[in-house]
Amino acid sequence: MPKYSLNDLDEGLFRTAGEVFAVSIAQGGPAPRFMQEWCYDYLFSENLSSKGVHDSTLSPLITMIEDASDMTPHIQAILDCGYTGKVDMEHKENILRAIRLHVKTKRMPMLQQLREGLKVCDLIKVMQTKPEECRSLFIFRDDDSVDSHYIMSHLAPELSVSGSSKQVKESKILEHFQDFLLELDDAQTDGDTAGEALTVSSVMQWMTGQAHRHLLLEDRQTFKLTVKFDHWCLNAMPNHTVCYPSVSACTDTITFPVAHIKDYESFKTLLQTAIKYGAGFDRV
Repeated sequence: MPKYSLNDLDEGLFRTAGEVFAVSIAQGGPAPRFMQEWCYDYLFSENLSSKGVHDSTLSPLITMIEDASDMTPHIQAILDCGYTGKVDMEHKENILRAIRLHVKTKRMPMLQQLREGLKVCDLIKVMQTKPEECRSLFIFRDDDSVDSHYIMSHLAPELSVSGSSKQVKESKILEHFQDFLLELDDAQTDGDTAGEALTVSSVMQWMTGQAHRHLLLEDRQTFKLTVKFDHWCLNAMPNHTVCYPSVSACTDTITFPVAHIKDYESFKTLLQTAIKYGAGFDRV
């Protein structure tokens, strides 16, 4: 639900937010999956739905009235919401409907301006034509964050001849990569993501330029992360002592320097350093 702010409305910031949402969705995300159901319904239909509402200020009042056995302590708060009927227990449902309607109507100008912004790329027309298909782009349901399984299931490694010493090293590196991602998954599950802690999503963003799952099922099915293995860096530069994994976000490709990966710890150190200091968009 949009913030109730007349200053932001006056400056047209809700329209700007709508434009950002539309362009982001048109370019593959991330999608603004944080709206309440009734907000989305209003955006595509301009009608207020009867679906539930949550407001940080008035939801506690709604809860208190639902549990109340006497309306007297809440009379002033109820009247402030625009209710003009009789305030007693027999009219509790009418009072609750009035408060919920008050929450919605006071934000209609913000939603209307947001709707204007969604006209960019004709997104509002698409929402009107396919409201249910677009609903998942705005309503929080399934988590679209990336996990280790999402990355590993889309890897397309370019392996050497099966059974060769090169292929054995390459397979070991893939195992290291899986262990690294699982370790990050476990850290997120345990809540150990304070500060600038590395996450699976940040690894995904480093490799592909986006930190979320693909919005469309078709894109998820065709998405592939090409994995290459550099066995010859010492031949090209005989005197160097370290190489780091490199990525090409435009082609969804990651290259591992085989000669410098001796075990899991060396793999982890190289990859963490590459992600931290190699985020520049300089490889295509």
